[in-house]
Amino acid sequence: MSTMSDRPRILTVCAVDSTLVILMWAQLRAMRVAGYEAWTASTPGPNRQWLEEQGIRYHDFDIRRAISPFADLRTLWQLIRFMRREKIAIVHTHTAKAALLGQLAGKLAGVPVIVNTLHGFYFDEDMHWLKKGFYILMAMIGSRCADMTLSQNQDDIDAAVRLKICSKKRVGFLGNGIDLMRFDPARYGPDFREKKRKELGLPTDKKLILMAARLVEDKGFLEMFEAVRRLSESRDDFRYLYIGVEEPDRGGAITADAYKSYGIESHTIPMAPRGDMEELMAAVDIMVLPSRRREGVPRSLIEAAASSLPIVTTNTRGCRDVVEDGVNGFLIPPKSADALADALAKLLDDDDLRKRMGEAGRQRAIDKFDENRVCERVLAVYEKLLKQKGWKAPPAAAELDEHLPKKAPCAW
Repeated sequence: MSTMSDRPRILTVCAVDSTLVILMWAQLRAMRVAGYEAWTASTPGPNRQWLEEQGIRYHDFDIRRAISPFADLRTLWQLIRFMRREKIAIVHTHTAKAALLGQLAGKLAGVPVIVNTLHGFYFDEDMHWLKKGFYILMAMIGSRCADMTLSQNQDDIDAAVRLKICSKKRVGFLGNGIDLMRFDPARYGPDFREKKRKELGLPTDKKLILMAARLVEDKGFLEMFEAVRRLSESRDDFRYLYIGVEEPDRGGAITADAYKSYGIESHTIPMAPRGDMEELMAAVDIMVLPSRRREGVPRSLIEAAASSLPIVTTNTRGCRDVVEDGVNGFLIPPKSADALADALAKLLDDDDLRKRMGEAGRQRAIDKFDENRVCERVLAVYEKLLKQKGWKAPPAAAELDEHLPKKAPCAW
């Protein structure tokens, strides 16, 4: 039986601190309300002060996304020493590289409970066998250290069991979720759409297509640029907005002005990352994410569905969890600018179709993507695993609920 405090320490490990505030804040908040000490570890970033103001302990580690043997071994050793010294009760890892280091460190440090959230495997069926085998091996090593792997989609669970990455008993469905009240178009009055467009300098007489993703080729930007080029040759009733963060160190990185080489400047409006996505989505008409490869479950698509936007995305792992083809959007083949342009044209041409698909998307988000349910599943896993290891879950600290903000601002 443990002699630790009544508030077990959970260390959330990820690569960058923006993940903590954009993707993980609801779960960090839930940990605090449930009575745990919420600690975090990531590469140094600008969000530390805000997290610590909310009672989240933040610790810097050099967690690089690229394989860097000497730096990775140094970080692994630092994580092991840290976990031992601070008597971490639960390690919960996110994103591939951080997951591998965090799970290995947790195992070697003797951390009682190790959990990993799978945000989508890095391998695909059409990947070169050697590269695919490497990613499978890395996933196997990490999963052997974890007590439980939680997947955001069912396809990855099936792959994990089929490829013997995880046993059936040690992998489970988590899903993904958002604040459905925040992304609710019913919050806004009839004049909001025009006011928001004017505030942002966006045209009020055009249909707006929105895409929000990291600026890498795998997100389908090049196909989207080509689709916009083709559409712009015959129509001027739309504008393409995209929000993205440049990642020059990643494979397939593109620059923020790459669209200019397609001659689509008149139809394209690049935008900086922003914290009012719920308001922006209430002011646009269509959401698009033409990913070439797998996703976990894309948050931008969930937010769009909850915002009653019709969606065009690819028939890939994760994306098809959000969109039912022909119901709340269109699923198209990856890497097909033709199919992308055709699907967008259908939505641009049909007001009733956009409305019908948007309403279906809102209902789908309510049924499948409530972040409260995701948090409940995570906390239930913690309690179950702690009990198996002879620990007790902490007494709830529900009084924190009214003091912790629901939304986390992100410093980019």
